[in-house]
Amino acid sequence: MNQTRAKVIIIGGGIIGCSIAYYLAKLGVEATVIEKENRVGSAASWAAAGILACHASTRNPYAELCRHSLALYPALAKELQTVTDINIEFTQSGILYIFLTEAEKKNWEGLAQRRLNNGYSAEILSSEGAQALEPSISKKISGGVYFPDDAQVRNPRLVRALARAATKLGTKFLNGYSVNQFLFDGNQVVGVKSSGGHIFGDQFVIAAGPWSHQVTNFLDVNLPVKPAKGQMIIAETAEPIINRPIHGLETYIVPRADGKLWVGPTVEDAGFDDRTTLSGIHQILESAIQLVPALAKKTLLKTSAGLRPKGRGKPYLGRLTKYNNVIVASGHYKNGILLAPITGKLIAELITQDKTSLSLEPFSINQQNSSPTR
Repeated sequence: MNQTRAKVIIIGGGIIGCSIAYYLAKLGVEATVIEKENRVGSAASWAAAGILACHASTRNPYAELCRHSLALYPALAKELQTVTDINIEFTQSGILYIFLTEAEKKNWEGLAQRRLNNGYSAEILSSEGAQALEPSISKKISGGVYFPDDAQVRNPRLVRALARAATKLGTKFLNGYSVNQFLFDGNQVVGVKSSGGHIFGDQFVIAAGPWSHQVTNFLDVNLPVKPAKGQMIIAETAEPIINRPIHGLETYIVPRADGKLWVGPTVEDAGFDDRTTLSGIHQILESAIQLVPALAKKTLLKTSAGLRPKGRGKPYLGRLTKYNNVIVASGHYKNGILLAPITGKLIAELITQDKTSLSLEPFSINQQNSSPTR
């Protein structure tokens, strides 16, 4: 390791860390990203579906955060393709939710109606209407809801594009290094001790996904983020069988431009166990084939699993009270891909301007759960 100092040190090279690095680099701030794996985005950022769904019917802060982030995607996709020549496959195809149970029907039709009442887009469909939109779905469905503004992105390409663009603008990535401790000058954080040596910096961002609480433990701060395991499969079709993401029975089927299908995920409280299991894959396949029967005859290419950072119903964004040069950006749970652009933008604003275009107060860490000793 040659570099021993950086303006900003970002701990974590997943989608959130890479987005923060990119938005900082656009503002002329050269950060250093420390990633414990040998490549960026190799955990949940790779295994995610790439769904960009913003279904809220209210204007609460979290809903607004999601809407602002989705609105950043069209320009971001063009920027990244120009800078890196990587097509992140951003597609605003909408998402179709179909119902095989009365509970699903009541839940999604109720949400769609509330959205319509509040001036947001949604279409409530009969079973015939849903099948007209997607002929391959099950004939047993009782209806559907279509959210036309929702989108999808090829998330492994997105992470790679963000990292490559940030690198071209001066960001340094240290892959294969783990952070073991923070370094202090009195009560001020001045650096990190990594498996490759000491790195000193002015500001620090903890964006280590479900491992973020392990990093904040080095500061005697309790961050309520834990891993939530999600298993998935990738299938392949010679000819497309669906044109847009389908959801039902708590399962997504997401078509890719190259003919592959992402199917999943499970939601499991399994700690840091990221193995795929027969029961998990069986659960996914059983639900997916009920939704789209033609899937049963398609080729299964790969199974995988990722650990999503689950907080207490919201991401944690902002400075630590006790250490004002340490920022946390974690706990995005199922919406890490959706919220990556707005998180990158707001954290970059916080670092460079000490203020943000959207308030981070609703996402601040509850310091009553921390017990700093330094």
